[in-house]
Amino acid sequence: MFRTLATLLLAATLTHCLATPSQALDLSGTWTGNWHDFRTGHKGPLRATFSQLEDGNYQVHFRGRFAKIIPFRYTVVLEATEKDGKVELAGTSNISRRRGTFYYKAEATDTSFVSSFRSRKDNGEFRLSRSTRVAAESP
Repeated sequence: MFRTLATLLLAATLTHCLATPSQALDLSGTWTGNWHDFRTGHKGPLRATFSQLEDGNYQVHFRGRFAKIIPFRYTVVLEATEKDGKVELAGTSNISRRRGTFYYKAEATDTSFVSSFRSRKDNGEFRLSRSTRVAAESP
């Protein structure tokens, strides 16, 4: 009798744990910050819009400025894996024939995104924070 009860209790506990999905971090939304290329010393502002895909990965639209006035835009899909309360991301994108393929490896929390990037000519990082819109106070 005790074995049957213990087995049922264990089965119920396992079923409950397996059936209850963990609260996944959602990085969707607008992020702002900076990029910095350690090899060249170039840096500038950076904005990103994260959209979660059906498979749990993210499509990210990056917009920034080079040399304070030259805008750039590109989109990359980053594969996402949640681990220890953080999201680890990785991906590649072919920016242009001149700049080549960029490789990204990132770690994100609910409020912070830090990514290394490298290509044959570049090596640096992105540092972004989740954007928050503050409502204007009424006079």
